[in-house]
Amino acid sequence: MDAVSTFFTRNIVYVYFFYGLAFFALGLVVLLESGRTSEFRFARALIPLALFGFVHGAHEWFEMFQIFAAHEAGHTTGLPEELFRVGSLALSFLLLLAFGTRLLPGAESHPRASTWQVVAFAAIWLGAVLFVYLRQRPTTDELVVAADVLSRYILGITGAVLACWALLRERRDFHARGMSTYGQALLWAALAFFIYGVIGQLFVRPSIVAPSQVINTALFVRVFGFPVQLLRGLAAVAIAITLGSALRAFEAESRLRLARANKGRIEAQAATLEAQTRRTVEVEALNIQLRATTSELSALVEMSRTLSSTIELDRVLHYALYQIVNSFEEACCSAIFFKRAGTALELAQEYRGTSREAFATPSLLEAVARRTVDSGQAVGVGRDGQIAVLDFDPEGIAQPKDPSAVYQVLGVPLVAQGEIVGGLVMSVLSDERPFRIQDLNLLTAFSRQVTAFTENARLYKVVQEREVRLAELVRQLVNAQEGERQRIARELHDETGQKLTALAMGLAAIEVSLGSDDPAGAKQLVHNLRELSNQAIAELRNVMSDLRPALLDDLGLVPALRSYVQQYAARYPEMHVTLSADRPSQRLLLEYETVLFRVAQEALTNVARHARATEVSVLLTHLPDLARLEVSDNGIGFDPLALGRVVSGSGLGLVGMQERVALVGGTCRIESAPGEGTRVVVELPVK
Repeated sequence: MDAVSTFFTRNIVYVYFFYGLAFFALGLVVLLESGRTSEFRFARALIPLALFGFVHGAHEWFEMFQIFAAHEAGHTTGLPEELFRVGSLALSFLLLLAFGTRLLPGAESHPRASTWQVVAFAAIWLGAVLFVYLRQRPTTDELVVAADVLSRYILGITGAVLACWALLRERRDFHARGMSTYGQALLWAALAFFIYGVIGQLFVRPSIVAPSQVINTALFVRVFGFPVQLLRGLAAVAIAITLGSALRAFEAESRLRLARANKGRIEAQAATLEAQTRRTVEVEALNIQLRATTSELSALVEMSRTLSSTIELDRVLHYALYQIVNSFEEACCSAIFFKRAGTALELAQEYRGTSREAFATPSLLEAVARRTVDSGQAVGVGRDGQIAVLDFDPEGIAQPKDPSAVYQVLGVPLVAQGEIVGGLVMSVLSDERPFRIQDLNLLTAFSRQVTAFTENARLYKVVQEREVRLAELVRQLVNAQEGERQRIARELHDETGQKLTALAMGLAAIEVSLGSDDPAGAKQLVHNLRELSNQAIAELRNVMSDLRPALLDDLGLVPALRSYVQQYAARYPEMHVTLSADRPSQRLLLEYETVLFRVAQEALTNVARHARATEVSVLLTHLPDLARLEVSDNGIGFDPLALGRVVSGSGLGLVGMQERVALVGGTCRIESAPGEGTRVVVELPVK
């Protein structure tokens, strides 16, 4: 039923065309027969019936052109057009009422009564429209629709019932004259009028007039699977055919032979028309497919042009989602999720178009993104609310198990350099206009473009952030160098300088003591001066060790680390510090040893300053092609993502470690979480 309703909905223009054509044919046939002299009362009421056919057929064609213009050119119907349409509809039904009232009992003796009866029905209709306006104060569009509905309820149904009753009365006259065949045609015409007027006009557009809120065209489609216009059109065809057959009674035998000839010609025309219709449908299907392909290509070109206009990540994502939503008539919102640390997903950008609420909730969008990222395939949410994985063939075209399936939410993975980096999700506005499998293919094409431009934007953003960090690092390094120079100068002045001054003064005292024949005093002075010189030498060694440990150059990385860890443990006795290091078969390059030592030094310094740890471990491992350093603690930890938002020097020590390692082709990972300690892992390729 869904396929049938979809077919007639897409080809509703043809339904309206045949609908109007049937009534136009009815008017033409009746008009041609109305000029004949006949003893039937039926002949004196044919003019209003002919005018009804012309006016009602013109109304249906006018509505057909409105639908065609809206579909092909995006034309919006204005108020004058709607007033003209509703007026022509009401006029056609008034003419049908005139036909029925002229055949009422006693109408021949009161010829003006029919006119006043029609005027009374027109007044009732206008009064009902005015009552709706005064009672509910609708908008102009709502009032026009209400007038349409009231004209069908008050004028259309009443006129069809009167016409049906009049035809049944005339059928008795036909039987009385020995023309039962034509009387049977009138019976079918009366039945067709009843179906058209009572059933066909009962299912109207949804409006503010009861019971159209429930009994309307949408209900008819849901119940019977095809639009009510098709029923009206078929009834109109039946009316035209049966009345045409009944009117042939005016010429009896001569008209019977002509009717047979016309029947053969009509059948041939119907066959030709059917073949032409099939060809038209096929051509239209090809045109629809061509327009769809052209639309998809235009959307892809527009997406590429839009995304090429900027390199900023946020704008790229916003433009991409905006273009996606506006490329699908059914789409209401779309969102992009990116993978973060571990298996976490983060909402990078969301766009909801002009609608405030979409069919899918944020939690459903995230669930669809999670499924498409985990499976690496496109997924869809059907009418049953279940998330299903959709398969693709080797060429990337969606191949679902049920090609006619519809979806309320679609999701596709974002793949960059063979790795899934996130998911792209799109939702419908309501379940009445779901996505189809063709939409998934276009969304997949969009995802490839989004991935390419997003990766470029992300790399550009990383470069910008790195430049900012490097600039801040340079500033901090310059400040650190100046601070270190000040510290060395202060220590040399306050400690070593004073001791050297005391040493000079002691030497002068020795010189005086030697001249006074006091060897014991001179000996004591020499002893004191030697102690003083030893202290000065130790201080100089400490300063030189802080600048660069001699063990690193002389003995290598492992002895230097062991010596530094021993000094560190002595300086911070509240922490339990362990070192595990294996010696390599041969020493690393000096710059590698320097990087590993400085990273360990910086990591231990950060532990002492910030971690509040009680246990610290240093692990150095040498593999055939890799040197690995790991420094871990059980401190308070921190958020590693904050490294991407470094300001005013915060976290620059960790960033400096990463930059230093990157300069020699290594990797530096910082793993931490609040309350879970910190682990710094450095891996350098061995050369």
